[in-house]
Order: sequence, then structure tokens, then C-alpha cells
Amino acid sequence: MHVNSDKSLIVDHRDELTPVTVAAEPLTTIAPPVVQAATVQTVRSMTVDPSAIIAGIIGVALLVLGGITAARAGFDGAFDEPVVTVAGYTATALLGVIELGFGLFLVLAAVSRSQGAILFVGIIGFVASLVAVFEPTDRNGSLALERGLAIWFAVAMTVVVISALIPSVRRRSSVRRVDVV
Repeated sequence: MHVNSDKSLIVDHRDELTPVTVAAEPLTTIAPPVVQAATVQTVRSMTVDPSAIIAGIIGVALLVLGGITAARAGFDGAFDEPVVTVAGYTATALLGVIELGFGLFLVLAAVSRSQGAILFVGIIGFVASLVAVFEPTDRNGSLALERGLAIWFAVAMTVVVISALIPSVRRRSSVRRVDVV
């Protein structure tokens, strides 16, 4: 096939107009389209830590209880006076600070999802609460801790320790998709 056109002239400033002829070969075959397959795999995983959830809840409860206790008792004088009533139990500012400390450690351990840290804080809290159950007037009553509250602490720390011994639940799902382009 030959193409002749008036527009196909090349203009050169030194020469005169030169006609240009373009020859093209006819297309006899059409190449098949290139097919590419891509495999995409999507993996989703989810981990549920019962110990982190339980430690977080108990930690926040201790933070609230300790904060209320410390706020009511105040830090004007000695930590063992005045004795205030919070949630139906007597306590002092020193007990409020101890509750704040345990609550903070439990929340930090829960946020980090460290079962070892949760277990450690739970065991220390359990032992301390057992001492308070059997000797509630320890340190000449500077905590003003009643046996009933100490039992609640012991139960809460038992739940924390048991939950730290439960393994985490891990779910993994994968989806394969083949895309043909």
C-alpha cells in the first residue's frame, strides 16, 4: 500500500520541496492478547487476649477506687489520717495510693498485652491481699483496710492470675483471589 499526499512533503530551507512516499505492509494476522494471571493472597489475623481484657477492667476499677480514696482522704497531713469511706469500706490516702499503683501497673500490663507482666502483678496483688485478709490492721491500722475489701481484692487478683494462665485466642483467615488481566 502506497500513500501519496500533499501533506507529506518535507520542507527543507536549503532544498526544494521533496515528495515523501510511505509504504505499509498489509496486516494479515492479529496476535492473540497476552493473558496474565495474578494471585493475590490476603491474610487477616486477630488475637484476643482474655488476660489483657480482664487486667484492663480490674486495673481501671482500681484506678477509679484509688483515685476517689486519695481525693477524699487528701494529702494535707499524714497518709494514715483521715479515715474515709469509699464504696462502703474505710480507707486512708495510703491505701488509695496503693490502689492507684496496682491499677496503673495492671493497665500498663494490659495495654502491652504481656501475660508475664499481668501474671506478675496479679501474684503480687494476690499475696498482698491475702496478707491484708489475715492481718487487716497491719502497720497499726495505717491503711484502715477492712477484711471485706481485702477479700474483694484477693478475688480480683485471683481472676487476674487465672486469666494470665489462659492462652491467647488467635484467628487467622486467608483469602486467595486469582485475577486474570
